Amino acid sequence: MFSDHIRHFLKRIKRPGAAWVIFSGVLTAAAIIYPRFGLLAWVSLIPYYLTLYQISDPENGKQPLFRTGFLFGLSFYLPLFTFFCALYPLDSAGLSPVEALSVVLLALFGLSAFYSLPHALLPCVLRLLQKRGIRRQQAFLAPLAIAALWMLVEWADSQTFLGMPWGRLAVSQYRLTPLIQSASLLGACFVSFLIALCNALLAQGIRRRCRGIVCILCAAVIFGGNLLYGIISLNIEPEPTETISVAIVQGNLSTSEKWGEDGELLSLEHYLSMTKELSAEEEVDLIVWTESCIPIVLNGYPEISQQIADTAVDCGAIILVGAYYYDGSNHYNAVYAYYPDGTVSDQPYCKRKLVAFGEYMPRSAFLEFLVPALAELNLMQSAFTPGTDSAVFSTDFGSIGGLVCFDGVFEGPALSSVRDGAELLALLSNDAWYDSSYAVSNLLGHSVLRAVENGRCVVRGTNTGISAVIDEKGRIQTESNLRTAEVIRGEVSLYSHRTLYSYVGNLWELVCLLYILMLLIPVRKKNT
Repeated sequence: MFSDHIRHFLKRIKRPGAAWVIFSGVLTAAAIIYPRFGLLAWVSLIPYYLTLYQISDPENGKQPLFRTGFLFGLSFYLPLFTFFCALYPLDSAGLSPVEALSVVLLALFGLSAFYSLPHALLPCVLRLLQKRGIRRQQAFLAPLAIAALWMLVEWADSQTFLGMPWGRLAVSQYRLTPLIQSASLLGACFVSFLIALCNALLAQGIRRRCRGIVCILCAAVIFGGNLLYGIISLNIEPEPTETISVAIVQGNLSTSEKWGEDGELLSLEHYLSMTKELSAEEEVDLIVWTESCIPIVLNGYPEISQQIADTAVDCGAIILVGAYYYDGSNHYNAVYAYYPDGTVSDQPYCKRKLVAFGEYMPRSAFLEFLVPALAELNLMQSAFTPGTDSAVFSTDFGSIGGLVCFDGVFEGPALSSVRDGAELLALLSNDAWYDSSYAVSNLLGHSVLRAVENGRCVVRGTNTGISAVIDEKGRIQTESNLRTAEVIRGEVSLYSHRTLYSYVGNLWELVCLLYILMLLIPVRKKNT
């Protein structure tokens, strides 16, 4: 009797529909939004993949391929983009309440639809692969293809003109340190690949009988192998070149305070005061402020710059300051390094990954025609130019690679900094835009992944939190509270060793692309 119930249940879940697709999308998004439930990501895609197997089978005739993938994408991205609601009422943009609401809703639904398009294509490609050679007797090719396609979709998210890789499965694991150590081999995208592959194998196991057990065992081996590698990796400590004390000054100034009348003076006094207090308590080697904490073109105000330089001398520490930089033709969102001898870095680090609608206007002519209010939206009231190089800061104790906010969401900036000699990464951010939404923890998660990928400690200073000191294995040593003015301290090590990922970069994405292209080659049947 019990076995009959089990068989009936398995038959039902083998015929999933739209409800299963939506459930899978929401559950996967929840694993990213609530990282304490990160393990859900290893099973949350099973209902969706069961649907993919069903509708992509050529023997089932015409199926709603594009619609199914798009529906999953919407149910996945809508929860992830709810942080846009925290931007309302967009006072700094000068919009009316109605215009602000329209912009927020357009961002929420428009971006969700836009980023759902690659997911909509995934079932179509899988159907084509089924026709070209992935048949039922080849039980492992389809899961591999699904995992490779998922990873390519994640890659596509970062290549658009909007550039917002928000739905990365690997981010869901950032609190589960052993499970992300494989990012040091082939990057965070490889962690996403493993998660997608386990889901696809488990879904294949549910569909089949004899071979299904093998698929489930393979999924268990992949998960267990990834976990075992993580445990071993965490117990292998590389030899540091230097260990220093650091302090992060989290000013917790609101957007209106920073960009209000005399906001730059208020911000300067606030950060100088907090810095002098911490230096009086204990010696520190490196002090990190936050992104645009002094909201002016700092190289154009020598008096203000001198005050910061004098403070660096008094503290006997290097101070990294977020401000703007003008080179005579372009404006940049930058990081300046002030040294204990009173000098300032010859060249500041300039942010390389800008935020659309915040620091530049993508496709402004098109937007002006389509949505006039959106075309006028520029939260920083300026058009910045992206930086072009890593501009690693040289210090007495080692080289520091600077990053600003969205630089940490992408793999490229941190990777190039390490390749250019950075032994420590300092990321300055301003997450006040996101209020207390989950976006602040999501950004922290990306910083953790950058640490693991490159084998470098990350000192992350943010205006309103979450500031953190992260070691080279992605373990968060200390972190701040949200919406508090505080100073957090820690010790970090500088490293010269290189991870495999720092050499090969995003090679795994190319491997997955070649695998899909290989499967697209028609298989000729042998004559009998």
